[in-house]
Amino acid sequence: MGESVALSTVQRLARAEQLRRDGVLVSDWEALSAFERATYPAMVAAMERAGVPTDGRPPVWAWSGVPTPLDITSLLDPEHQLSAGYALIEFAAPDGLVFLSDYGSWNDYLAAWFDDPEAVWAPGQPAEFTRLPQACVPYLRGEWVRTVRPLPTSGWEDV
Repeated sequence: MGESVALSTVQRLARAEQLRRDGVLVSDWEALSAFERATYPAMVAAMERAGVPTDGRPPVWAWSGVPTPLDITSLLDPEHQLSAGYALIEFAAPDGLVFLSDYGSWNDYLAAWFDDPEAVWAPGQPAEFTRLPQACVPYLRGEWVRTVRPLPTSGWEDV
């Protein structure tokens, strides 16, 4: 598959343990919220059109680069999510399994979907100046992992 791409993902501690135990992490439609089940098919379809095989599963969301604590608190609520236990997983995935897209356009699509469930997402490439491009992979293999760092469950108000 060629080169690898350095990525990171923030996952619940139980998912990090599942990756360690099973050697692979995949997403499951049943584990997603109703909103995610309604909107993630747009990402799956974009991945498939780009030649990234998904086997119809929702993606594992990641970032090209390593998020800062401020990035993490903008993605996950410190009181209701991070306090339950998460880990930052850094890994290198084969480039043929990485779908990079513009996070801003994804968020625009999610906002539009609330007003119009027929809204269409047009993925764009991350802008050249984007510090932390959005990346999705169909799965995460244990042998790709470079580090797993549990995140603090408190103290995020100081970020």
